[in-house]
Order: sequence, then structure tokens, then C-alpha cells
Amino acid sequence: MEIVQDVQQRIFEAIKKQLVKEERLATVLQELLFLSADAVYRRIRGDVPLTIYETKKLCDAYNISFDDMEQYKKGHVNFNYIPMDHIGLNFETWLTGIRDGLVQMKNLQNTGLTMSINDTPIFQLFNVPHLTRFKFFFWAKTYLKIPAYADEKFKREKIDKRVLGIGIEAHNIYNSIPSTEIIAPELFRGTLRQIEYYYDAQFFEEPAYALELLDNLSALLHHMKQEAELGRKFALGNEAPTSGNDFNLYANDTYIADNTYIVNSDSGSSVYLSHNIMTYLNTTDPYYIKESEFVLDKLVNNSSLISKVNTKDRNKFFAHLEQHVMQTRKRITLDLEENLEA
Repeated sequence: MEIVQDVQQRIFEAIKKQLVKEERLATVLQELLFLSADAVYRRIRGDVPLTIYETKKLCDAYNISFDDMEQYKKGHVNFNYIPMDHIGLNFETWLTGIRDGLVQMKNLQNTGLTMSINDTPIFQLFNVPHLTRFKFFFWAKTYLKIPAYADEKFKREKIDKRVLGIGIEAHNIYNSIPSTEIIAPELFRGTLRQIEYYYDAQFFEEPAYALELLDNLSALLHHMKQEAELGRKFALGNEAPTSGNDFNLYANDTYIADNTYIVNSDSGSSVYLSHNIMTYLNTTDPYYIKESEFVLDKLVNNSSLISKVNTKDRNKFFAHLEQHVMQTRKRITLDLEENLEA
């Protein structure tokens, strides 16, 4: 009976993670299973087990794998992900997938994000659409070798209004979710190397466009520093809100191994891991979540809070990042001038 109750509670928890703010588990169960309020609450408390019919009905309605519910145990984790062929490997569908995931998070009650970032804070990147477009192009052409990009050079062009709207919507949702973020000195270093590589490989249609991307990167660093100073997230070019949009930023002096995102809400928790360049693995496995929270808690403890307080360390951290951008800008500028003289 204990095992049955355990699986039953996991099914309820999986359903709660998919409910929007206005929905309540008891009401949903009443409507879906045609049960009275008293019968539903007996099942929620575990006094009465779900029937086979009821279990199937719930699993089908919320796309829940009963096998996954039954197999939670240490050392065995089930992950969900969106296959690349479903992403479509184009900028719009990739952005749409991220936007839809953020919408789902936002619809939960009292959602909060905790994340470790080893290079590019993808949600912050949405502040600069052309830099976001460059990252996607680089992944598609250079990492994934998508044939459609094989003979293409990265060029200056307007972003489609529909695509831009999706990115702005995703960014606004991210800004509205309180977050604790841990960053390391490698922040944006990968992006910086990618810009350098494309310049040296002559993959820019206009070589000078590399300088504009570097300017965008500098502007983004300055914006993140301002967000950290205020402890608020907001879109680049806008004014910071007077409340909400909480932003807790920690600087780690060593190295962060991966990008891990933990979503906490009244409905429960889940973990997202970046994987295969453009995809994300997701799990609600309680053991894995507990261990991930343990690791990120330790990472926070070994980092310095640089939002709102600790001005000296905040200035030092962002000055170090800006120095690398300026060094790259100087090298490319000199090279462009030499080529012009030649």
C-alpha cells in the first residue's frame, strides 16, 4: 500500500507542475474523474488509492509516463527533452521553445529560478537580439554543421518582427521571475572567442560587423552590472522597476562546470540542464533535484554576493570581463586598419 500511495502522490505532483495559477488539483480531479469533492480529497490524502481507470485517465490527460512515476530511485534518472528535429533548427522555433518553457514556469505559483552559468546567460542575451542571432547562427553553422548554413556568412540584417516579438516576450517573462544566478570569470568568454573565430575565418559578410557585436557585448555587460547594483532585472534601455524582478547575483572566482537551472514553485521543483548545444534535459526526479540543490547551495556559499552589496567586488568582476572585450576589439580594429591601408 505504501508503494501505491508513493506512486499516486508522484502522479499528483506531476499534474500540479502543469497547472496554471487559476487551477487547483482538487478541482481538476473532480472534473476529470467525475468524483465528488470528498472522494477527491480522500485520494489526495492517500486514504483511497486511484483505480486503474483513474490512473490511466490522469496519465493520458497530462502526458505522464506511469513507468517514470514507478521508477524514481537513486542512481536512475528519467529526463525529458525536445528532439532537435522538433526544434526545426531555425531561429524562430528555437526561440519559441524557450519562450514556451518560460511561460510554463511563469504559470506556476511563486516560481523562482536558481542557475549556475558557465559561459553565456542565455536569458540575458535576449537583451541584444543581434547577439542572440549570432549565437544561434554559430551553433547551427559551426557546431552542428547544418547544410543550409554551410555556404552562408553572418551578415547584417533586420530581425523579423515576429521573431523579435518572441524573443522580447521570453525576455520579459524571465525578468519577471525572481532568480539567483551564479556566474564565473568565464562569463561570455566563449561568445568572445566565437566572434574572434568568425572574424579570423572571414565568416562575417562585413568584417567590421564583428566590432558592432563586441559593442553589443560591452553594452550587455554594463547592463548586467547595473542590474546587479539595483538587484532588479529589466530590459536594456528601460528603467528598472521599483519592486519585483528580484535579481541575486553571485560571482564565483573559480570555474563553473555547467549550466544548471532549478525551477522552484509551490507545485514542486524541476531541473533543466543544457545539453547538445541547443537542447535542454528536464527532470522532476526528487533525488536528482535534491542533489542539484545541494550542489548549487554549496556553490552559492563559495561565491560572493555582488548584487546590491559588495560594490568593490562587483566593479572588479565586470571590469575584468570588459577588459577582455576591449582587448579583442583593439586587435580586430588594428587588423581592419592594416587591411584598409594595404
